Amino acid sequence: MTRLMTSLITGALLFGSGLTHAIESLAFNVVNTSNNIEVRRYAPHLLATVRVTGDFDDAGSVAFRPLFDFISGDNASKEKIAMTAPVLQQPDSQSGRWLVSFVMPSDFDRESLPVPSSDVVSVSEQPPMLMAALQYRGGWSQSRYREHEAKLIGAMSDMSLTACGETRWARHDPPFMPWFMRKNEILIPLCDPTVEL
Repeated sequence: MTRLMTSLITGALLFGSGLTHAIESLAFNVVNTSNNIEVRRYAPHLLATVRVTGDFDDAGSVAFRPLFDFISGDNASKEKIAMTAPVLQQPDSQSGRWLVSFVMPSDFDRESLPVPSSDVVSVSEQPPMLMAALQYRGGWSQSRYREHEAKLIGAMSDMSLTACGETRWARHDPPFMPWFMRKNEILIPLCDPTVEL
């Protein structure tokens, strides 16, 4: 699927549903702040995930179709599921591929969430977790991702925070949003015994 087609489908989904500025975002509480870095506590949540092969820039486009189909009713219940934010992308260290995920709305649990019809979509329960977060605006290039990931890793070292998992890239806006207005975040799971869950 081309990036243009992805943009058009995403735009139709968001504008057609009237949810452009009203979609649910993954909830968190801020437990510590230093400069532009936040340490956040995330509650348990569900992810629908597709594992894809490809480079950083194309992974989201490749994964979009099966994830979009799943929330559009390609599931055992033929149920539509609301779009949420952000879309998450992270490396899969076991396979060398990418994991791209849609966050499921908070009113679902594992029992009530429809079962995907496609075997390329998997659903997982995410436990409570601490994350270091750095927000930035702008385009979706790998170079900007790496630049801000390095900033966050440096800040974590200054704050004596230890990474406990792969870096996650969070995109909050659809592709038709002007690049300079896009809200993005770098999220890194923490294993820090000094901060209680």
